[in-house]
Order: sequence, then C-alpha cells, then structure tokens
Amino acid sequence: MASDLVVDGIEFPTIIKAPGATDALKFLGYGMTDMTIETILVKFTAIGVYAGEDVKTHLMAWGGKPGSELTAEESGYFKDFVDAPVPKLLKIGIIKGIKGSQYGGTMESSIRERLSYDDLYEDEEEAAIETIVEYLDSKNLPPGSCIFFYWPSPGELQVAVSGDNTLPEKTELTVASKNVAKYLLHWYVGENPTSETTQAAVAQGVAALLA
Repeated sequence: MASDLVVDGIEFPTIIKAPGATDALKFLGYGMTDMTIETILVKFTAIGVYAGEDVKTHLMAWGGKPGSELTAEESGYFKDFVDAPVPKLLKIGIIKGIKGSQYGGTMESSIRERLSYDDLYEDEEEAAIETIVEYLDSKNLPPGSCIFFYWPSPGELQVAVSGDNTLPEKTELTVASKNVAKYLLHWYVGENPTSETTQAAVAQGVAALLA
C-alpha cells in the first residue's frame, strides 16, 4: 500500500472519507500556490484533490491520453471531470499563515468574475459566494490548518476548516448554488486555474487511473 504523502507538514492520505460518506475517495494528486518574491520562493498552500474511483467510468473517452493532452486549451476534459456524478474533495493545506478574510476575498473576486463572464452571476450566486466569504472571515488560517471543500455530487458543496490535518467529522457550511459549487471546482482544477500545478497533477492522476 502506498504511503501517505506529506508536503510541507500537510498530510495527504492515499484515501480519505468525507463526512457522512460511505465510500472513500482516492487521492489524484496535489499542487501548490506560491510566488517568487525577490528570488525567494514563498509557498502559500498545498492543494490535494480526491475523487470517487468511479470517476474513471465517466471519463473513459479520455483513456490512453496523457495528462498534458487532457489540459490542452479548450479541452472538454475539464467539464467532464467537474460534471462527473461522483464525490470530490479538496484539501487545502495552509503553509504560510493567512487571514480567512484574505483567502475568501481572493476566491470571491475570481469566482464572481468567471460567473459574470458567462452571464451566470445572479442574486443566488451572489448570496452563495457571500456565505462562503462570511464563513472564512470568521476563521484564522495559521500554518498547518486546512480548508476542506467537499462536493457530494456536482452542484453540491460543503465547507469546513480544521486547525490541523484532521478532516472534521461534520462539514460546517452547505452552499446552495449549483453554479458557485461548479465554478469553485473549475477555479482549482479547470481552465486558467488558481494553481496550474494542481491542475496538471490531477490530470496526471486521471490519466493514470484510466491507463
């Protein structure tokens, strides 16, 4: 059995069970958000992505293709992955401490911009994003803490924050907006993602799963 991965103190087990779920989710890969400041690489977060192993039955059209081809511009893979009717989970480990309001603010502006571009930013989407931002505003995110985003199915989103690597037994927030739920996942692993290394790692993981 493969050993759990540890990245800058953030643990990524090979399988994980989301709150209330019966089946474990499989680790597909991880990436980083970072920035070079005056020649020094500063790491902000490590992002691990999980999905139900049945995801492969919904992505068979991409079998035999390398990860680089899956993430090619205008690839239909992104939509197929996000829309696959299997649970998915993101574990976002905080490496450099940040205020929840800062993280939420960055997320808010990016998701709003994407929804607006596709003419999908209405009252429902605005309220859902504000709910997530308000939740994160109340959180301190020191090094070693984690944010969990869990999609029981496409269009459903649950959120929780942990002070350590442990996945909470219950999620603390449910977001009632299919568009926000989907676009948030696209922001992490879809086109023009917040972390290209995460996007690439997940594509490699999917390619390996389909091999």
